Amino acid sequence: MLPTAKIVNDPVHGFIRLPEGRVMAALSHPIVQRLRRLSQLGLAQFIYPGATHTRFAHALGVLHLADEALLSLQGKGISLSQETWEAVLLAALLHDIGHGPFSHSLEGSLLPISHEVVGTQLLQLLAKDIGDLSEVESLWKGTHSHPFLCELIAGQVDVDRLDYLVRDSFFTGVQEGLVGTERLIYTLSVAEQKLAIEEKGQTSVEKFIVTRRFMYWQVYLHKGVLGAEWLLRRWWEALQRAEEKPPLLRRLQDDAVAGESLEAFLQIDEATVWSWIQESTEARFPPLRALSRALLWRIPYKIHYVEEASQMAKKKEEWLGKFPSAAQPWVEWFWVEGTAENEAYKPTEGEDIYILTKEGKVCPLAERAPWLRGLSGPMKRFFVGGIPSASLESLLR
Repeated sequence: MLPTAKIVNDPVHGFIRLPEGRVMAALSHPIVQRLRRLSQLGLAQFIYPGATHTRFAHALGVLHLADEALLSLQGKGISLSQETWEAVLLAALLHDIGHGPFSHSLEGSLLPISHEVVGTQLLQLLAKDIGDLSEVESLWKGTHSHPFLCELIAGQVDVDRLDYLVRDSFFTGVQEGLVGTERLIYTLSVAEQKLAIEEKGQTSVEKFIVTRRFMYWQVYLHKGVLGAEWLLRRWWEALQRAEEKPPLLRRLQDDAVAGESLEAFLQIDEATVWSWIQESTEARFPPLRALSRALLWRIPYKIHYVEEASQMAKKKEEWLGKFPSAAQPWVEWFWVEGTAENEAYKPTEGEDIYILTKEGKVCPLAERAPWLRGLSGPMKRFFVGGIPSASLESLLR
């Protein structure tokens, strides 16, 4: 356990202990402070007005749960050096630093790489100010000498998932997202260098998986949320097609070509993107103008699910028949096809949740509770049925 520097009050977990040293230095760094200006759930607030919590608050929650987990494991004889303890807390705190605005909606759009790759690059910048972070990187990449610590940061039951489920449940008001984090952490153990849950915690793990399924269908894959996310993605595509682009965006793209894009990336938060959306409401390119207004006025795409892929062509024909004639040149911007799949629990060989029995045997959860496999899926096909005609005509005006 590291000495405490400060305590903050969190609406989800209560008091969170912030350790002295490099954890506090990282918290104060602009790279981490930027997370205050990124929402955890992007445009889910279109559907759940309370879902305005930030990635910074989530990062603090993950830090707290990692600290609690280490304390629990320490009480069961797992000994770690102060340096490794600090590295685990830093890995938890910094796990989302590579994210851009609006969560996963614009993933790979600002920069053509994943947020994990961006995060690793930002870790190198952070190391120049707070010291060597190679142990943190090994925890992220799963190469640390203690594999169970890697699972704690990124595994089937990791501190990231434990925090975002209860936090997202709290701020959306979706009660089905409640998870017994305290009991899960209390029953954590290590066996055969794997992170395991003691047998008495198995029902808590089962509830965790069921909860994850509910949260995906009710929040993350909610039809309204999907419609808002696709609206934002199409707006971004329209912005790329438009002649006029914001200076900071042009700089980001020019720097990306030169391989020096991180500085511009760090300047772009959600307030920046909203300002671009506001400026684009009078854009000369009609789809950009319409999509910008739709975002500002909360007129998201309408998502419709279909049972079979063969139904898609028929649905599109019906949709085209109702499309305003004045908007026909831009029809391609208002139709989207896709799939939504809920993978609440999809164990693979060598990657599962492990249960430590009273006899000291380590068993995959899939063997002890095979019924859980049925909670993944199904894959749902959907199409965006466009914006109502009357609204579309005013948006394109």
